[in-house]
Amino acid sequence: MSFSFKSALKFIFSKKKKTLINFLSYTSIITLSIGAAAMVVILSVYNGLEETLKSIYNDFDPDIKVTKAEGLFFENKFIDKIDKINSVKGVSAIIENKVVIQNEEKEVVTYIKGVDNNFVNQNRIKKNLTEGDFVFQKNTLDYGVIGRGVKYSLGIKVNSDFQSIDVFALNQNINLNPNSLSKKLYNKKQLKVGGVFAIESSFDNNYIFTSLDFAQNLLNQNNNISAYEISLKNKSDSEETKEKIIKLLGKTFKVSTGLEQREGLYKILKSEKLVVYFVFFIVLLLCSINIFFLLIMMGVEKKKDIAVMFSLGVKKHQIRDMFILHGILTGIIGAIFGVTVGVLITWAQKTYGIIKIQMTSSILDAYPVILAGSDIIIITFMVIMVAALASFFPAIMSSSNKDFINTKNVFS
Repeated sequence: MSFSFKSALKFIFSKKKKTLINFLSYTSIITLSIGAAAMVVILSVYNGLEETLKSIYNDFDPDIKVTKAEGLFFENKFIDKIDKINSVKGVSAIIENKVVIQNEEKEVVTYIKGVDNNFVNQNRIKKNLTEGDFVFQKNTLDYGVIGRGVKYSLGIKVNSDFQSIDVFALNQNINLNPNSLSKKLYNKKQLKVGGVFAIESSFDNNYIFTSLDFAQNLLNQNNNISAYEISLKNKSDSEETKEKIIKLLGKTFKVSTGLEQREGLYKILKSEKLVVYFVFFIVLLLCSINIFFLLIMMGVEKKKDIAVMFSLGVKKHQIRDMFILHGILTGIIGAIFGVTVGVLITWAQKTYGIIKIQMTSSILDAYPVILAGSDIIIITFMVIMVAALASFFPAIMSSSNKDFINTKNVFS
């Protein structure tokens, strides 16, 4: 063990007398511990909310989505070719477009999503049902599954024998011009409500699911669709499967993985996490002010001790290293205590759900938390680095002070 390290330990854990130096030393450790613990807890909550958000979108979004690069609809003739790719578990033909739904005098603008039997078999939305069944036809009548927000907006009852909704869609085969005003601009069909799903408000307020045939007839698209939604045997094969599909279909189609379908959202999440790190780095810098003043005052108080060290042959760089190590050790102790407290708080929240989400419409009872090992490493490194930075200037100043080097001035 080096001289600088031994001296730094002695100065930190000295019990000879209780002074302001001891108080500042403990305060430095406590403030860094609080900062580290706060970072662990807040980043864990952030990770939990991020993962919850991703799982919500995973319930709605496919592993891979194929759409037309230009235009909206295309002929449904590639489903068998895509299904033959080894990594593909299933392929669903989808048609989607905006419609107006009316129930008596109430109206909402929403998206209709016509899906085939393969989609139904994937159970992606079925597990999110809150009422009724994921059914599209019963006793020769057409049924739909609507979002909870659409249900509340229209005041609809599920599986009612007397209540149906009217679905209006713009006639896709008509080009709007003065001559088309005499033609029928929209199509209208009636639909009963067989079920209600609840995922997240942006979906619940804006989507209605029907059979592919019903939606195609409503939109006058016959055998046309707007997308293929593909589920994979292994989600980690998404990039490799994407390249195979592009090679198979050509550049006239756009192929998007799950991450690419919500690319803007995930970029925002990453940017927000970087902002969280930056803000807490500034907080830790403020917490490290105690270390700065601690080492400045320690240099003044230990003036005679340092002068004796110089007289005994201790080098200037050893004194400097002693102060820097003092700051680093303070940071290490603060990081250990802080991370430990943060991990315990996170564990308690995950196990017992202590902090509740006070919202009746929330899909979660308590704030979700996920402890990431990478966050622990980064937080520990940040605390130690900040402590080292705070001790650098006092170390240089103390080891360069002429009064320390010239022992005659000290003992005169």
